[in-house]
Amino acid sequence: MVSELVQRTYTRVLEHLVEHGWAPHYTSLAAEFDISTETARLAVNEAAEFAVGCWTSPGTDQVGSWAPFNSTPTHYRVSIDGETKWFGQCGLEINAIRWLVPGKEVLVETRDLATAEPIRVRYRDDEILEIFPKTTVGHINHPMWKWGEYPTPDN
Repeated sequence: MVSELVQRTYTRVLEHLVEHGWAPHYTSLAAEFDISTETARLAVNEAAEFAVGCWTSPGTDQVGSWAPFNSTPTHYRVSIDGETKWFGQCGLEINAIRWLVPGKEVLVETRDLATAEPIRVRYRDDEILEIFPKTTVGHINHPMWKWGEYPTPDN
């Protein structure tokens, strides 16, 4: 069972990413929640362990990625209602951003990793406004039954 603090931490990191385009440091969460920095640091790490697609940057306690956003720049540039300050986690996760900003237009711009050709997708809620090129598809080379299993140095 996940504690209320861990749930609040998870939610606040996601809200902060939506608001600012980057994740808060655990010291900011400590001040906001009126808890010790150590308690906040542990809560960030526990929230990252609890949630799929959330992690801290290697060797740190700072949020690296919190699905569907990435706090570290990626090649998935995200604009919301014309403002560009976000990065998406991956080509499939970015599709969830539209549900975090109801009524707003979400534009994702990236490039094909094999050809460097531009790819652009625009959404508003559940409406796809544009896909360029029309042949764009999403693919994950990982069977669904293995989702949630992440490679470690031991395997």
